[in-house]
Amino acid sequence: MARSVSLDDFGRLAGDLVQAVAADEETVVVTRDEQPVAVLASHKSVLSMASLVDLPRWEEWLRDMKLAVPDAAGKLDRLARAAKHPEPVEKASLGFDPKGSGSVGSDAGREFLGGELRRLGVPVVDRELLGGIYAAVLELCEDKQTVYEEDLRVIAQEKISEAPQRLKLLAVTVTSTTGLPATAEVTLELGHGPAMRREQGDGPLDAAIKAIEKLTGLNPSVENFSVVAATRGHDAIAEAVIELVHEGETVVGAGASTNSIEAGVHAYVNALNFLVEARSAG
Repeated sequence: MARSVSLDDFGRLAGDLVQAVAADEETVVVTRDEQPVAVLASHKSVLSMASLVDLPRWEEWLRDMKLAVPDAAGKLDRLARAAKHPEPVEKASLGFDPKGSGSVGSDAGREFLGGELRRLGVPVVDRELLGGIYAAVLELCEDKQTVYEEDLRVIAQEKISEAPQRLKLLAVTVTSTTGLPATAEVTLELGHGPAMRREQGDGPLDAAIKAIEKLTGLNPSVENFSVVAATRGHDAIAEAVIELVHEGETVVGAGASTNSIEAGVHAYVNALNFLVEARSAG
């Protein structure tokens, strides 16, 4: 299990703790006011193994972190469960009730969809775009017995990414060497053509996010971030969920990849698309 140490105690015990971590004996979570502020782990630890897509060990490390800081982990768990186990949506509320009222689409159903998308962290303010999403949702209602919240999110994500001036991840390359800052090179489609940026950060994901911030001019706060293994094995698929806050708007993005870092970048870009959509109303 990870060892939890207060910031004051860390200053006094830093030498011993670093030696223990370097020997790969334990991981240390540094806390302030009982909230985590830093994690100290060796290069050979399961944290570094996560970047090599050893996701079963990554999950083991996450379990240790959650035991060390249960309060901070609670919200991450709720986000991850929402992504993996979405709730069903009443088709009638969406205006799809051919056997009952006989309706297949309504203004009330479209308004309900808009409210649900905002609640799910996918705000859609453009009426034409919402209409396109609604039409796709109605088609799904015809083809699928049960429609889930995640279905609504995925359809909205696809339609937003197809709209002009939206962000699309074209490529990401990260490098990380012990003792040196991580470097990320990110290429995005910005609506007017591709653009590339290279930045350094405290880790591969931090470097990639900094590059995206420079490319987009957006600098939201990362409220929560979670990565879980969706499948088993050394080639397991990682699912990332990220919550961003910017100018009073909260959005949630999701991404998946066999590489945990790439999954996180996809989730971040996904969430930024929702922010761009929300800002387009201004």
